[in-house]
Amino acid sequence: MLSHICSRRLGDMMLLGGLGICTFAVFLVLSDGALAQSANTGKKEILREQVNPKAGSQNDPWLGGDWQLGVMGQVSSNPYRGTDSVELGGLPLVAYDAERLHVGTDGIDVKAWQNEFASVSVIAALRDKPFDPGDNDELRGLEKRDMAVEVGASGSLRLWRGELTATHLMDVNDAYGGHEVDVSYYIPMNWNEVNFNLGGGLTWQSQELVEHMVGVRRNAVRSNRAFYEPNSTFIPHLDLTVTYPVTESFAVVGVSGFEYLSDEYTDSPITEDDYVLSAGVVLVYTF
Repeated sequence: MLSHICSRRLGDMMLLGGLGICTFAVFLVLSDGALAQSANTGKKEILREQVNPKAGSQNDPWLGGDWQLGVMGQVSSNPYRGTDSVELGGLPLVAYDAERLHVGTDGIDVKAWQNEFASVSVIAALRDKPFDPGDNDELRGLEKRDMAVEVGASGSLRLWRGELTATHLMDVNDAYGGHEVDVSYYIPMNWNEVNFNLGGGLTWQSQELVEHMVGVRRNAVRSNRAFYEPNSTFIPHLDLTVTYPVTESFAVVGVSGFEYLSDEYTDSPITEDDYVLSAGVVLVYTF
């Protein structure tokens, strides 16, 4: 019996390691999107609770979780000049979700400490490159941006009717060499079997990150594109998630978001809009 349990846990650990490698490969091949940010960790954690409420009821908080398979389709506005105003994208979802461990194509979350009202996590995620300079004439000649590997920490606190979250991420592969901090508040609601998650917050981005997103270096100056070196900035955002459990194992999730871009973004010669709108549908099967 003991050998059977040990073998099963060893198999789970090997699967998790393989999932981590596959996660990185999937992002490298399929990730796409203008002004793509690391998804808000607080919002993702609440969404996981809605999609997989069984994760917190397992005897083993690390290896007693569930596997999730799914697919996500998304449409979003694109604020960069010369690009299509609307972008379509898709991404497969693969994840292992336990009470204190989440590994998937949406990132890694390891709860270092938690109780009934609060938690602290070590997190990791990927940030896609904001644009491809070869996409159109307006962006051609700009320095190529790389995908960023980000690690950091997050904390959550149940407060009043919702959850207050704080997240800090920093670039560790020198794609931009900066930081991002987000503070948000989310309120879960229910209507019959449908779960809603409404909230928003404020994201601070360091100068290095903003320059990575919309900066123009001197060697990329053109007659229609001036040198631009932005400062750090704040970006407010609103988010709405709707989860409908079709069966005990299968759920349909609708996600939407709005970001208001500050002057540090809109003053750039390579942007033309002061907002980003996004909406998507996620199909998730849990087993």
